[in-house]
Amino acid sequence: NEQRCISREDLGFYHGIVVGAIYEFESSFDVGSPQSFFAPLKHCVDEQVYLGVTVADRHTDKAYFQRAPQINLADHVAVLDRVPAGSGGSSSRWDAIEAVVQTSLNAPFRQDIPPWRIVVLPLQHSDSPTSSSCFIAFVYSHQILDGPSGVAFHKMFLVGLRTIADDDAQAPMGTTVSVIETRERPLPATLDAPGRLPLSWSYLVSALATELLPRWLAGLLGFAPAVDGGTWTGAPAFFDAATTRTRAVVREISAPLVESALRASRANGARLTGTMLQLIARALSKALLAAGNPGAAATNFVSGVPANLRAAAGVPLDEMGQFYSGTYVKLPRVDGDVCAADPLSTDEWAAARKSTLAFADVSSRLRDQPFALLRYLPSIRGWMAGKLGKPRDVSFELSNVGVFHDDDEKKKGAKKVGITHPVFAQPGHVTGPPLAFNTVTLKGGSLMYTVTWPEGSALGIPEEDEEEFVNGICDSIEADFGRF
Repeated sequence: NEQRCISREDLGFYHGIVVGAIYEFESSFDVGSPQSFFAPLKHCVDEQVYLGVTVADRHTDKAYFQRAPQINLADHVAVLDRVPAGSGGSSSRWDAIEAVVQTSLNAPFRQDIPPWRIVVLPLQHSDSPTSSSCFIAFVYSHQILDGPSGVAFHKMFLVGLRTIADDDAQAPMGTTVSVIETRERPLPATLDAPGRLPLSWSYLVSALATELLPRWLAGLLGFAPAVDGGTWTGAPAFFDAATTRTRAVVREISAPLVESALRASRANGARLTGTMLQLIARALSKALLAAGNPGAAATNFVSGVPANLRAAAGVPLDEMGQFYSGTYVKLPRVDGDVCAADPLSTDEWAAARKSTLAFADVSSRLRDQPFALLRYLPSIRGWMAGKLGKPRDVSFELSNVGVFHDDDEKKKGAKKVGITHPVFAQPGHVTGPPLAFNTVTLKGGSLMYTVTWPEGSALGIPEEDEEEFVNGICDSIEADFGRF
């Protein structure tokens, strides 16, 4: 799977993941100075080995990680102009944050340094001259880290900042310089190292039959593919290095609505991810009914849902690296009468329960994981490039990096710096789903989600209609949250 991510990025199909958050400081911490962040960044690099590696031979099918002996932290920090406190209020703040997220998703990494950076957007406080706040985006390559790694980074970064706050100093001795030495230590074994992701013969035969046999014959033999002739998958995969770019929208579901949805989900035996799949299917069903949409005849959707395998692999939940696989969920097109149900129909709750059980199953085992099939490809790079021009094999992705818990919120220094509104986003998929929904929740707080897509090439509608299409989907999701 690491090779898949490396080849995808080297082909230009995918750049950085973003996991960010608003940081609130109760002192006059200088959020406008890159040097303010060197000490907590050094703490993170010391703790996590993958923050100190680069990728060698990335243009081949035999890429590998190598240690960077030194890191110049100045190369990994970008501080932007402050967002003023003006009449736009919260709206202007979130517009600026959305712009940072979108720009970061489209920015490639230097190949000669570890592929990560933080982007700091200072936010103006109009009511407290002694307080400061900023949005900090941790932007990193999927070559080295998965989605939950971004949440782990912010937990470590927060510890580093609080250490500074405890010392009543911007930077303890030895951290005002930007160049640091990385620790020499072995890299952990990758998740898909030989023997770690075993495949049963029945799973392997089923996967090969689905891929190689005609769709009708695979179905007769019991190897039904997820995607069929009625599945909406947007436009075929397309890439132009000069024009392909990611679009992103950032949305928030308020804490009271999240709590109501959680209660309803638990009462019906589902987790929130399973419930959200149903809300997205509803929203897409409505959006595709728009006049002239070529997807109006679709009868179903297929969602890809990444799964965190840290627990199954015996890895600490806050360890950074690549520890994910995924599963697919088929969802029927929802008609208008069902969409009017308040809040979900009996069939929709049953589907939410079923998908919840599927997520729990795939996350609990290492056996028969789909990414293990990649080892049978003669060239992962060739396989990735060969997807261009072909139909996509999934309708949308729902990626949830979980709940951000501030584990140290009651410890010394915690009141001096805290986090609100975490945000998670990934680039639009060139060869994967036309839409990606990316969620993260602050414990006891809002659910923040982003929707990303490749502009002008994935949704199968005119580019000038894409933003309205996506905003309509978001409006529907948020309206349904309000019905719980």
